[in-house]
Amino acid sequence: MKKIILFTLILGAALQSCEDIITEKPIDFLVPGSFPATEQDALAATTAAYTALHSNIISFYYAFTPSDIAFQGQHNMRPVSWFLDLNDNNGDATAMWQSNYQGIALANTVIQFVPDVAMNDDYLKERLIAEAKFLRAFYYFELVRVYGDVPLLKEVITNTDELVGITRNTVEEVYDLIEQDLSEAQSVLPNEYVGAEMGRATKWSATALLAKVHLTQNEWLEANTRAQQVIASGMFGLVADYNSLWGQNAEYVLMPDKNGVLVNENVFDIQFQQDERNDFKQSWVGSRDTEIVGATNAVGGGWENMLPTTDYLNMFEDGDVRKEISYVTELNGNVLESPRTPGAGPVTGKYFNADGDAPKSNNGSQNTYVIRYSDVLLMRAEAENELNGPTNAYPFINQVRERAGLPPLSGLDQTSFREALRKERATELGFEGHRKYDLLRWGIFVETIRNASDPHLGTPAANIQDHHVLLPVPAREREISEGSITQNPGY
Repeated sequence: MKKIILFTLILGAALQSCEDIITEKPIDFLVPGSFPATEQDALAATTAAYTALHSNIISFYYAFTPSDIAFQGQHNMRPVSWFLDLNDNNGDATAMWQSNYQGIALANTVIQFVPDVAMNDDYLKERLIAEAKFLRAFYYFELVRVYGDVPLLKEVITNTDELVGITRNTVEEVYDLIEQDLSEAQSVLPNEYVGAEMGRATKWSATALLAKVHLTQNEWLEANTRAQQVIASGMFGLVADYNSLWGQNAEYVLMPDKNGVLVNENVFDIQFQQDERNDFKQSWVGSRDTEIVGATNAVGGGWENMLPTTDYLNMFEDGDVRKEISYVTELNGNVLESPRTPGAGPVTGKYFNADGDAPKSNNGSQNTYVIRYSDVLLMRAEAENELNGPTNAYPFINQVRERAGLPPLSGLDQTSFREALRKERATELGFEGHRKYDLLRWGIFVETIRNASDPHLGTPAANIQDHHVLLPVPAREREISEGSITQNPGY
Protein backbone atom coordinates (compact mmCIF):
# COMPACT_ATOMS: atom_id res chain seq x y z
CA MET A 1 0.00 0.00 0.00
CA LYS A 2 1.19 3.47 -0.81
CA LYS A 3 2.43 5.49 2.12
CA ILE A 4 2.76 9.21 2.69
CA ILE A 5 4.76 11.31 5.08
CA LEU A 6 3.21 12.14 8.39
CA PHE A 7 4.91 15.50 8.23
CA THR A 8 5.50 17.47 11.40
CA LEU A 9 2.87 16.01 13.66
CA ILE A 10 1.45 18.60 15.98
CA LEU A 11 -0.88 17.37 18.67
CA GLY A 12 -2.88 20.17 20.22
CA ALA A 13 -4.62 20.39 23.54
CA ALA A 14 -7.89 18.57 24.14
CA LEU A 15 -10.93 19.89 22.27
CA GLN A 16 -13.28 22.09 24.22
CA SER A 17 -16.58 23.83 23.53
CA CYS A 18 -18.49 26.42 25.49
CA GLU A 19 -20.22 23.98 27.79
CA ASP A 20 -19.09 20.58 26.64
CA ILE A 21 -15.50 19.44 27.09
CA ILE A 22 -13.78 16.43 25.62
CA THR A 23 -11.22 15.79 28.29
CA GLU A 24 -9.00 13.04 26.92
CA LYS A 25 -5.42 14.25 26.53
CA PRO A 26 -3.86 13.57 23.12
CA ILE A 27 -0.61 11.63 23.06
CA ASP A 28 2.15 11.09 20.52
CA PHE A 29 1.34 8.04 18.42
CA LEU A 30 4.32 8.05 16.12
CA VAL A 31 6.76 6.61 18.63
CA PRO A 32 6.80 2.80 18.50
CA GLY A 33 5.27 1.39 21.65
CA SER A 34 3.03 4.40 22.25
CA PHE A 35 0.19 3.30 19.98
CA PRO A 36 -3.19 2.78 21.67
CA ALA A 37 -3.08 -0.09 24.13
CA THR A 38 -5.94 0.66 26.54
CA GLU A 39 -9.48 1.99 26.30
CA GLN A 40 -8.30 5.34 27.61
CA ASP A 41 -5.57 5.39 24.94
CA ALA A 42 -8.20 4.73 22.28
CA LEU A 43 -10.34 7.61 23.52
CA ALA A 44 -7.33 9.93 23.59
CA ALA A 45 -6.24 8.85 20.13
CA THR A 46 -9.64 9.65 18.69
CA THR A 47 -9.74 13.02 20.40
CA ALA A 48 -6.30 13.77 18.97
CA ALA A 49 -7.62 13.14 15.46
CA TYR A 50 -9.97 16.11 15.91
CA THR A 51 -7.15 18.50 16.80
CA ALA A 52 -6.03 18.91 13.18
CA LEU A 53 -9.33 20.71 12.56
CA HIS A 54 -7.86 23.71 14.37
CA SER A 55 -4.77 24.00 12.21
CA ASN A 56 -6.92 23.15 9.23
CA ILE A 57 -8.56 26.55 9.47
CA ILE A 58 -6.24 27.58 6.63
CA SER A 59 -8.81 25.81 4.50
CA PHE A 60 -11.29 28.44 5.56
CA TYR A 61 -8.87 31.15 4.54
CA TYR A 62 -8.54 29.53 1.17
CA ALA A 63 -12.31 29.20 0.86
CA PHE A 64 -12.89 32.80 1.90
CA THR A 65 -10.54 34.69 -0.35
CA PRO A 66 -10.40 35.84 -2.92
CA SER A 67 -13.89 35.57 -4.25
CA ASP A 68 -16.60 37.93 -5.29
CA ILE A 69 -17.67 38.33 -1.68
CA ALA A 70 -14.41 38.83 0.25
CA PHE A 71 -10.91 40.18 0.00
CA GLN A 72 -7.91 40.53 2.26
CA GLY A 73 -6.67 43.86 3.50
CA GLN A 74 -3.39 45.43 2.51
CA HIS A 75 -1.50 44.43 5.65
CA ASN A 76 0.28 41.11 5.42
CA MET A 77 -1.30 40.20 2.08
CA ARG A 78 -1.11 36.50 1.41
CA PRO A 79 0.00 35.41 -2.08
CA VAL A 80 -2.56 32.62 -1.98
CA SER A 81 -5.21 35.32 -1.88
CA TRP A 82 -3.80 37.55 -4.58
CA PHE A 83 -2.22 34.98 -6.94
CA LEU A 84 1.12 36.79 -6.80
CA ASP A 85 4.12 34.50 -6.67
CA LEU A 86 1.88 31.55 -5.88
CA ASN A 87 4.36 28.69 -6.13
CA ASP A 88 5.36 25.43 -4.48
CA ASN A 89 7.05 27.26 -1.60
CA ASN A 90 3.96 29.25 -0.67
CA GLY A 91 3.40 29.01 3.07
CA ASP A 92 -0.40 28.79 2.94
CA ALA A 93 -0.44 26.11 0.27
CA THR A 94 2.10 24.12 2.28
CA ALA A 95 0.24 24.61 5.56
CA MET A 96 -3.01 23.38 4.10
CA TRP A 97 -1.35 20.22 2.76
CA GLN A 98 0.40 19.53 6.04
CA SER A 99 -2.51 20.23 8.38
CA ASN A 100 -4.79 17.86 6.52
CA TYR A 101 -2.21 15.08 6.38
CA GLN A 102 -1.58 15.56 10.08
CA GLY A 103 -5.25 14.85 10.62
CA ILE A 104 -5.13 11.84 8.32
CA ALA A 105 -2.15 10.42 10.22
CA LEU A 106 -3.99 10.77 13.52
CA ALA A 107 -7.16 9.21 12.10
CA ASN A 108 -5.17 6.30 10.68
CA THR A 109 -3.72 5.62 14.11
CA VAL A 110 -7.23 4.99 15.41
CA ILE A 111 -8.38 2.99 12.39
CA GLN A 112 -5.31 0.75 12.40
CA PHE A 113 -4.68 0.11 16.09
CA VAL A 114 -7.94 0.56 18.01
CA PRO A 115 -9.47 -2.69 16.64
CA ASP A 116 -6.86 -4.64 18.66
CA VAL A 117 -7.41 -2.70 21.90
CA ALA A 118 -9.19 -4.66 24.63
CA MET A 119 -12.32 -2.71 25.56
CA ASN A 120 -15.34 -3.54 27.68
CA ASP A 121 -17.73 -1.71 25.36
CA ASP A 122 -17.72 -3.16 21.84
CA TYR A 123 -19.89 -0.34 20.47
CA LEU A 124 -17.51 2.29 21.84
CA LYS A 125 -14.70 0.68 19.87
CA GLU A 126 -16.80 0.69 16.70
CA ARG A 127 -17.82 4.29 17.30
CA LEU A 128 -14.26 5.53 17.77
CA ILE A 129 -13.18 3.88 14.53
CA ALA A 130 -16.19 5.41 12.78
CA GLU A 131 -15.27 8.86 14.10
CA ALA A 132 -11.77 8.42 12.74
CA LYS A 133 -13.13 7.40 9.33
CA PHE A 134 -15.33 10.50 9.28
CA LEU A 135 -12.32 12.69 10.05
CA ARG A 136 -10.10 10.96 7.50
CA ALA A 137 -12.78 11.55 4.86
CA PHE A 138 -13.10 15.19 5.92
CA TYR A 139 -9.37 15.82 5.57
CA TYR A 140 -9.14 14.08 2.21
CA PHE A 141 -12.14 16.06 0.98
CA GLU A 142 -10.28 19.26 1.82
CA LEU A 143 -7.21 18.05 -0.05
CA VAL A 144 -8.82 16.72 -3.22
CA ARG A 145 -10.80 19.91 -3.79
CA VAL A 146 -7.75 22.16 -3.87
CA TYR A 147 -4.88 19.93 -5.08
CA GLY A 148 -6.69 17.42 -7.28
CA ASP A 149 -4.78 14.12 -7.30
CA VAL A 150 -3.17 13.47 -3.91
CA PRO A 151 -1.40 10.46 -2.35
CA LEU A 152 -3.67 8.18 -0.37
CA LEU A 153 -2.56 7.10 3.08
CA LYS A 154 -4.41 4.26 4.75
CA GLU A 155 -1.73 3.03 7.17
CA VAL A 156 0.48 4.50 9.86
CA ILE A 157 4.19 4.66 9.04
CA THR A 158 7.17 5.21 11.30
CA ASN A 159 10.02 5.23 8.77
CA THR A 160 10.31 8.08 6.28
CA ASP A 161 12.40 5.87 3.99
CA GLU A 162 9.10 4.35 2.89
CA LEU A 163 8.12 7.69 1.36
CA VAL A 164 10.52 7.54 -1.53
CA GLY A 165 8.69 6.76 -4.74
CA ILE A 166 5.14 7.46 -3.56
CA THR A 167 2.79 8.87 -6.18
CA ARG A 168 -0.48 10.78 -6.36
CA ASN A 169 -3.71 8.83 -6.50
CA THR A 170 -6.37 9.97 -8.94
CA VAL A 171 -9.24 12.21 -7.93
CA GLU A 172 -11.59 9.28 -8.53
CA GLU A 173 -9.61 7.04 -6.18
CA VAL A 174 -9.59 9.70 -3.47
CA TYR A 175 -13.33 10.21 -3.73
CA ASP A 176 -13.88 6.45 -3.59
CA LEU A 177 -12.12 6.32 -0.22
CA ILE A 178 -13.98 9.39 1.04
CA GLU A 179 -17.34 7.89 0.14
CA GLN A 180 -16.44 4.52 1.63
CA ASP A 181 -15.25 6.06 4.90
CA LEU A 182 -18.32 8.25 5.25
CA SER A 183 -20.74 5.43 4.41
CA GLU A 184 -19.12 3.17 6.99
CA ALA A 185 -19.07 5.97 9.57
CA GLN A 186 -22.72 6.80 8.90
CA SER A 187 -23.79 3.22 9.61
CA VAL A 188 -22.16 3.22 13.07
CA LEU A 189 -22.20 6.75 14.51
CA PRO A 190 -25.00 7.77 16.90
CA ASN A 191 -27.71 10.31 16.09
CA GLU A 192 -26.39 12.69 18.73
CA TYR A 193 -24.27 13.02 21.85
CA VAL A 194 -24.98 14.45 25.27
CA GLY A 195 -22.81 15.99 27.93
CA ALA A 196 -19.05 15.93 27.53
CA GLU A 197 -19.14 14.11 24.19
CA MET A 198 -21.05 16.80 22.31
CA GLY A 199 -19.09 18.07 19.34
CA ARG A 200 -18.04 14.67 17.99
CA ALA A 201 -19.06 13.44 14.56
CA THR A 202 -22.57 12.01 14.36
CA LYS A 203 -24.49 9.87 11.90
CA TRP A 204 -25.97 13.06 10.46
CA SER A 205 -22.74 15.00 10.15
CA ALA A 206 -21.38 12.05 8.14
CA THR A 207 -24.53 11.97 6.02
CA ALA A 208 -24.47 15.72 5.37
CA LEU A 209 -20.79 15.65 4.45
CA LEU A 210 -21.49 12.75 2.11
CA ALA A 211 -24.19 14.86 0.46
CA LYS A 212 -21.66 17.64 -0.09
CA VAL A 213 -19.12 15.16 -1.47
CA HIS A 214 -21.65 13.94 -4.04
CA LEU A 215 -22.73 17.50 -4.83
CA THR A 216 -19.12 18.45 -5.53
CA GLN A 217 -18.92 15.65 -8.09
CA ASN A 218 -22.24 16.62 -9.71
CA GLU A 219 -23.73 13.33 -8.53
CA TRP A 220 -27.13 14.86 -8.11
CA LEU A 221 -29.18 11.77 -7.27
CA GLU A 222 -26.82 10.65 -4.53
CA ALA A 223 -26.52 14.19 -3.15
CA ASN A 224 -30.30 14.54 -3.11
CA THR A 225 -30.73 11.23 -1.31
CA ARG A 226 -28.22 12.04 1.42
CA ALA A 227 -29.54 15.55 1.98
CA GLN A 228 -33.07 14.15 2.25
CA GLN A 229 -31.90 11.67 4.88
CA VAL A 230 -30.64 14.51 7.04
CA ILE A 231 -33.87 16.46 6.56
CA ALA A 232 -36.05 13.42 7.29
CA SER A 233 -34.12 12.66 10.48
CA GLY A 234 -35.99 15.41 12.30
CA MET A 235 -32.82 16.21 14.24
CA PHE A 236 -32.35 19.73 12.85
CA GLY A 237 -34.22 22.90 12.02
CA LEU A 238 -33.82 26.55 11.13
CA VAL A 239 -33.67 28.92 14.09
CA ALA A 240 -36.03 31.87 13.82
CA ASP A 241 -33.42 34.60 14.18
CA TYR A 242 -30.56 34.23 11.70
CA ASN A 243 -28.42 36.77 13.52
CA SER A 244 -28.68 34.80 16.77
CA LEU A 245 -26.45 32.14 15.22
CA TRP A 246 -23.46 34.42 15.61
CA GLY A 247 -21.53 35.96 18.43
CA GLN A 248 -19.61 35.05 21.50
CA ASN A 249 -22.72 34.30 23.52
CA ALA A 250 -24.68 32.46 20.83
CA GLU A 251 -26.47 29.39 22.17
CA TYR A 252 -25.92 27.69 18.89
CA VAL A 253 -26.93 24.16 19.89
CA LEU A 254 -30.58 24.79 20.70
CA MET A 255 -32.45 27.97 19.75
CA PRO A 256 -36.13 28.58 18.96
CA ASP A 257 -37.56 28.22 15.48
CA LYS A 258 -40.40 30.37 14.13
CA ASN A 259 -42.86 28.40 16.27
CA GLY A 260 -40.85 28.82 19.44
CA VAL A 261 -39.71 25.20 19.45
CA LEU A 262 -36.04 24.66 20.33
CA VAL A 263 -34.11 23.36 17.32
CA ASN A 264 -30.52 22.61 16.42
CA GLU A 265 -29.21 24.19 13.21
CA ASN A 266 -25.63 22.99 13.69
CA VAL A 267 -24.92 19.73 11.83
CA PHE A 268 -21.14 19.79 12.37
CA ASP A 269 -18.70 22.38 13.63
CA ILE A 270 -15.07 22.86 14.60
CA GLN A 271 -14.76 23.15 18.35
CA PHE A 272 -12.86 26.09 19.72
CA GLN A 273 -9.88 25.33 21.91
CA GLN A 274 -8.12 26.55 25.03
CA ASP A 275 -4.40 27.27 25.04
CA GLU A 276 -1.88 26.72 27.81
CA ARG A 277 -2.75 30.08 29.38
CA ASN A 278 -6.42 29.12 29.67
CA ASP A 279 -7.13 31.72 26.99
CA PHE A 280 -9.91 30.52 24.77
CA LYS A 281 -9.13 31.03 21.11
CA GLN A 282 -11.55 30.65 18.26
CA SER A 283 -10.16 29.56 14.93
CA TRP A 284 -9.35 32.51 12.66
CA VAL A 285 -12.57 33.32 10.90
CA GLY A 286 -14.49 36.50 10.30
CA SER A 287 -13.02 39.98 9.83
CA ARG A 288 -10.05 41.05 11.93
CA ASP A 289 -8.13 44.17 12.84
CA THR A 290 -10.86 46.64 12.00
CA GLU A 291 -11.11 49.77 14.15
CA ILE A 292 -13.89 52.09 15.23
CA VAL A 293 -13.50 55.71 14.31
CA GLY A 294 -12.65 57.62 17.48
CA ALA A 295 -12.47 54.49 19.63
CA THR A 296 -10.41 54.70 22.78
CA ASN A 297 -9.81 50.95 22.82
CA ALA A 298 -8.96 50.19 19.22
CA VAL A 299 -7.52 46.88 18.11
CA GLY A 300 -3.76 46.78 17.96
CA GLY A 301 -1.77 44.35 15.85
CA GLY A 302 -2.80 41.35 13.90
CA TRP A 303 -3.92 40.87 10.34
CA GLU A 304 -6.62 42.60 8.39
CA ASN A 305 -8.50 39.76 6.79
CA MET A 306 -11.80 38.74 5.29
CA LEU A 307 -13.41 42.05 4.46
CA PRO A 308 -16.73 41.94 2.54
CA THR A 309 -16.88 43.40 -0.94
CA THR A 310 -19.40 45.78 -2.45
CA ASP A 311 -20.23 42.92 -4.84
CA TYR A 312 -21.38 40.98 -1.79
CA LEU A 313 -23.46 43.89 -0.51
CA ASN A 314 -25.21 44.13 -3.86
CA MET A 315 -26.25 40.45 -3.68
CA PHE A 316 -28.67 41.10 -0.83
CA GLU A 317 -32.29 41.78 -1.73
CA ASP A 318 -34.26 44.52 -0.03
CA GLY A 319 -35.50 43.30 3.33
CA ASP A 320 -32.92 40.51 3.70
CA VAL A 321 -32.24 40.33 7.43
CA ARG A 322 -28.93 38.57 6.80
CA LYS A 323 -27.35 41.76 5.47
CA GLU A 324 -27.31 43.22 8.99
CA ILE A 325 -24.87 40.63 10.28
CA SER A 326 -23.06 39.91 7.02
CA TYR A 327 -22.08 43.47 6.09
CA VAL A 328 -21.51 45.56 9.21
CA THR A 329 -20.68 49.25 8.78
CA GLU A 330 -20.99 50.46 12.37
CA LEU A 331 -21.02 49.24 15.95
CA ASN A 332 -23.26 50.89 18.53
CA GLY A 333 -23.53 53.98 16.37
CA ASN A 334 -19.78 54.19 15.73
CA VAL A 335 -18.46 53.96 12.18
CA LEU A 336 -16.07 51.12 11.42
CA GLU A 337 -13.00 51.74 9.34
CA SER A 338 -10.07 49.70 8.22
CA PRO A 339 -6.74 51.12 9.46
CA ARG A 340 -4.64 49.70 6.63
CA THR A 341 -7.00 49.56 3.68
CA PRO A 342 -8.46 53.00 2.90
CA GLY A 343 -12.11 52.92 2.05
CA ALA A 344 -12.60 49.40 3.37
CA GLY A 345 -14.61 49.86 6.52
CA PRO A 346 -17.30 47.19 6.64
CA VAL A 347 -16.67 43.82 8.26
CA THR A 348 -18.61 40.62 8.50
CA GLY A 349 -20.43 40.37 11.80
CA LYS A 350 -20.21 36.61 11.82
CA TYR A 351 -17.94 35.43 14.65
CA PHE A 352 -17.86 39.02 15.85
CA ASN A 353 -16.49 39.51 19.35
CA ALA A 354 -16.55 43.08 20.66
CA ASP A 355 -13.89 43.89 23.26
CA GLY A 356 -15.16 47.13 24.74
CA ASP A 357 -15.59 49.38 21.71
CA ALA A 358 -13.08 47.45 19.60
CA PRO A 359 -14.28 44.46 17.58
CA LYS A 360 -11.92 41.50 17.62
CA SER A 361 -13.62 38.60 15.93
CA ASN A 362 -10.59 36.29 16.15
CA ASN A 363 -10.90 35.91 19.91
CA GLY A 364 -14.44 34.68 20.19
CA SER A 365 -15.61 31.64 22.04
CA GLN A 366 -17.98 30.28 19.41
CA ASN A 367 -17.34 27.14 17.48
CA THR A 368 -16.85 27.39 13.73
CA TYR A 369 -19.75 26.04 11.71
CA VAL A 370 -18.80 23.55 9.01
CA ILE A 371 -22.30 22.45 7.94
CA ARG A 372 -25.52 24.12 9.04
CA TYR A 373 -29.02 22.84 8.36
CA SER A 374 -29.63 25.66 5.89
CA ASP A 375 -26.68 24.34 3.86
CA VAL A 376 -28.38 20.93 3.74
CA LEU A 377 -31.65 22.50 2.55
CA LEU A 378 -29.82 24.38 -0.20
CA MET A 379 -27.95 21.24 -1.23
CA ARG A 380 -31.29 19.46 -1.58
CA ALA A 381 -32.70 22.36 -3.59
CA GLU A 382 -29.70 22.40 -5.93
CA ALA A 383 -29.78 18.65 -6.48
CA GLU A 384 -33.54 18.63 -7.12
CA ASN A 385 -33.23 21.41 -9.68
CA GLU A 386 -30.41 19.70 -11.53
CA LEU A 387 -32.34 16.43 -11.60
CA ASN A 388 -35.85 17.56 -12.42
CA GLY A 389 -36.03 21.34 -12.57
CA PRO A 390 -37.25 23.70 -9.84
CA THR A 391 -40.73 22.33 -9.10
CA ASN A 392 -39.66 20.10 -6.21
CA ALA A 393 -36.75 22.36 -5.26
CA TYR A 394 -38.80 25.39 -4.20
CA PRO A 395 -39.79 24.11 -0.73
CA PHE A 396 -36.17 23.82 0.37
CA ILE A 397 -34.78 27.11 -0.88
CA ASN A 398 -37.92 28.94 0.23
CA GLN A 399 -37.49 27.75 3.81
CA VAL A 400 -34.14 29.53 3.83
CA ARG A 401 -35.57 32.63 2.17
CA GLU A 402 -38.51 32.81 4.56
CA ARG A 403 -36.15 32.88 7.54
CA ALA A 404 -34.26 35.70 5.77
CA GLY A 405 -37.47 37.75 5.44
CA LEU A 406 -37.70 37.28 1.66
CA PRO A 407 -40.64 36.27 -0.55
CA PRO A 408 -40.71 32.72 -1.94
CA LEU A 409 -39.34 31.96 -5.38
CA SER A 410 -41.67 30.70 -8.09
CA GLY A 411 -42.07 30.59 -11.85
CA LEU A 412 -38.38 30.05 -12.66
CA ASP A 413 -36.91 27.76 -15.26
CA GLN A 414 -34.01 25.48 -14.44
CA THR A 415 -31.35 28.00 -15.46
CA SER A 416 -32.93 30.90 -13.58
CA PHE A 417 -33.37 28.77 -10.49
CA ARG A 418 -29.71 27.72 -10.70
CA GLU A 419 -28.62 31.36 -10.65
CA ALA A 420 -30.97 32.17 -7.77
CA LEU A 421 -29.66 29.19 -5.83
CA ARG A 422 -26.07 30.30 -6.30
CA LYS A 423 -26.84 33.77 -4.99
CA GLU A 424 -28.79 32.29 -2.09
CA ARG A 425 -25.81 30.18 -1.04
CA ALA A 426 -23.65 33.32 -1.04
CA THR A 427 -26.00 35.41 1.09
CA GLU A 428 -26.90 32.59 3.47
CA LEU A 429 -23.45 31.02 3.89
CA GLY A 430 -21.06 33.90 3.19
CA PHE A 431 -17.87 33.92 5.30
CA GLU A 432 -18.50 30.35 6.44
CA GLY A 433 -15.94 28.67 4.18
CA HIS A 434 -18.20 27.69 1.27
CA ARG A 435 -18.12 30.37 -1.41
CA LYS A 436 -14.82 29.60 -3.06
CA TYR A 437 -15.46 25.85 -3.02
CA ASP A 438 -18.87 26.54 -4.57
CA LEU A 439 -17.33 28.65 -7.34
CA LEU A 440 -14.77 25.92 -8.01
CA ARG A 441 -17.32 23.10 -8.26
CA TRP A 442 -19.56 25.23 -10.50
CA GLY A 443 -16.59 25.80 -12.79
CA ILE A 444 -16.86 29.60 -12.60
CA PHE A 445 -14.13 30.51 -10.13
CA VAL A 446 -11.69 32.14 -12.56
CA GLU A 447 -14.31 34.09 -14.49
CA THR A 448 -15.95 35.26 -11.26
CA ILE A 449 -12.70 36.74 -9.96
CA ARG A 450 -11.96 38.37 -13.32
CA ASN A 451 -15.42 39.94 -13.44
CA ALA A 452 -15.56 41.15 -9.82
CA SER A 453 -16.17 44.89 -9.62
CA ASP A 454 -14.98 45.81 -6.13
CA PRO A 455 -11.85 47.97 -6.53
CA HIS A 456 -10.05 46.05 -3.78
CA LEU A 457 -10.22 42.94 -5.97
CA GLY A 458 -8.35 44.58 -8.84
CA THR A 459 -5.09 42.81 -8.10
CA PRO A 460 -6.36 39.24 -7.88
CA ALA A 461 -8.64 39.83 -10.83
CA ALA A 462 -5.66 40.91 -12.91
CA ASN A 463 -3.38 38.09 -11.84
CA ILE A 464 -5.61 35.01 -11.71
CA GLN A 465 -4.87 32.33 -14.30
CA ASP A 466 -6.74 29.19 -15.30
CA HIS A 467 -4.34 26.93 -13.40
CA HIS A 468 -5.16 28.70 -10.12
CA VAL A 469 -8.17 26.43 -9.71
CA LEU A 470 -5.65 24.15 -7.99
CA LEU A 471 -2.95 24.95 -5.46
CA PRO A 472 0.67 23.94 -6.06
CA VAL A 473 1.92 20.76 -4.44
CA PRO A 474 4.47 21.84 -1.79
CA ALA A 475 8.12 21.57 -2.84
CA ARG A 476 9.12 19.79 0.36
CA GLU A 477 6.74 16.92 -0.24
CA ARG A 478 7.99 16.44 -3.78
CA GLU A 479 11.59 16.46 -2.53
CA ILE A 480 10.84 13.80 0.09
CA SER A 481 9.33 11.56 -2.57
CA GLU A 482 12.46 12.18 -4.71
CA GLY A 483 10.32 13.58 -7.48
CA SER A 484 7.74 10.82 -7.75
CA ILE A 485 5.00 13.22 -6.57
CA THR A 486 4.31 15.38 -9.60
CA GLN A 487 3.42 19.08 -9.67
CA ASN A 488 0.10 20.52 -10.81
CA PRO A 489 0.17 22.13 -14.28
CA GLY A 490 1.11 25.80 -14.44
CA TYR A 491 3.45 25.83 -11.43
